Amino acid sequence: MKVAWIDCSAGASGDMLLGALLDAGADLASVNAAVAAVDPSLSVSVARTARHEIAALKATVEVDGEPHPEGVVDAGHGHGHSSAGHGHGHGQDQVGHGHSHGPTRAWSEVRGLLEAAELTEGVRGRALETFGRLARAEGAAHGVDPEGVHFHEVGALDAIADIVGVAAAAVSLEVDRVVVSPVALGSGKQVRGQHGGIPIPGPAVLHLVAEAGAPVLGGTAPYEMTTPTGAALLATLADEFGAMPGMRVQRTGVGAGGRDPVEVPNVVRVVVGESSEQSGGELVYETNIDDLDPRLWPPVLKRLLDAGAADAWLTPILMKKGRPAHTLSVLVSGKSADAVRRVILAETTAIGLREYVVRKHAADREFTTIEVDGQQISVKIARYAGAVVNVQPEYEDVVAAATELKRPVKAVMAKAVAAAEALWG
Repeated sequence: MKVAWIDCSAGASGDMLLGALLDAGADLASVNAAVAAVDPSLSVSVARTARHEIAALKATVEVDGEPHPEGVVDAGHGHGHSSAGHGHGHGQDQVGHGHSHGPTRAWSEVRGLLEAAELTEGVRGRALETFGRLARAEGAAHGVDPEGVHFHEVGALDAIADIVGVAAAAVSLEVDRVVVSPVALGSGKQVRGQHGGIPIPGPAVLHLVAEAGAPVLGGTAPYEMTTPTGAALLATLADEFGAMPGMRVQRTGVGAGGRDPVEVPNVVRVVVGESSEQSGGELVYETNIDDLDPRLWPPVLKRLLDAGAADAWLTPILMKKGRPAHTLSVLVSGKSADAVRRVILAETTAIGLREYVVRKHAADREFTTIEVDGQQISVKIARYAGAVVNVQPEYEDVVAAATELKRPVKAVMAKAVAAAEALWG
């Protein structure tokens, strides 16, 4: 299982995360293709730099080939973080609820751009989830409906590039599992927004980390260390929060923020490797559901299998107060885990999942074809230690043959099993 650990001991922003993922081996061409699919004027460039003499990669958003200005003051009730804070980001955190003095993009407009763009579902899903988290956080911070949140035009461009870029970079790395360290938020000074001072940590950042259940700390710098965009991206990327998991390290990446403060190296680090704790294991996701229309279960199970699940099944249970329910269980390898989680949360009424690792012992498998009264039926053969341990006709082929022969399914199945065992019994 390929795992990534994101070190946020100096906080995080969109451009820092993007630089770290690219430095760890994500494909810049894939990132720029995804960004341009949403807005053709946008691109990302990278340059080598250092923070406290630590080599790092600085990712910069460009508009029509020119670097985008950083430190733009907010429009509406946005935070204006990078103009007075730690200098992590550009203007991506400039959001409000429409009371702005400049052009804005509503959350619904940004969502439409993402839904219409030619993106892979993995990239689109992560980007939509991240922007959705931002809209909910800013709405909560300013007491408005998330649909009423507006992104300042300048900030929206940076947010699109950083969020879509990070989503594409994460997909490019093909990581099975992401663990995020406790997140340093900063404290102390206030930043000055258009409508007054904003405390650090900002209200939107606190909402984001609370919603994600992320462990946080003030950190060593007396100003903003994590931006709302950074917090939203971490919440979307993280499978869990905690210390670096056991792994055999393969790659590391270091992404630089916009400034080089004296208190702390202004970087995000990404460590990628092969898990030494769960190598060779598969994941099982479980959730208890008592409020889903039972007619929906067959298509849910089918979509889980289509998303890459090795198996999916239901177990009848009784929940508290004697309510009948089902436990949905899904067996999945790491590479399909994200897609499977998204199906569970989108297609059922579940709002959370349990996860544990299992080791799977599988017999070698091969397929061949037998003939029953002129009908071709596929047969699965299982071998263990070189010996045939099981032969099983494919049920759908048996049903098709029985229909064609106008005979009972059980009769055709019996003949198919006998024919198979005659060859390999």
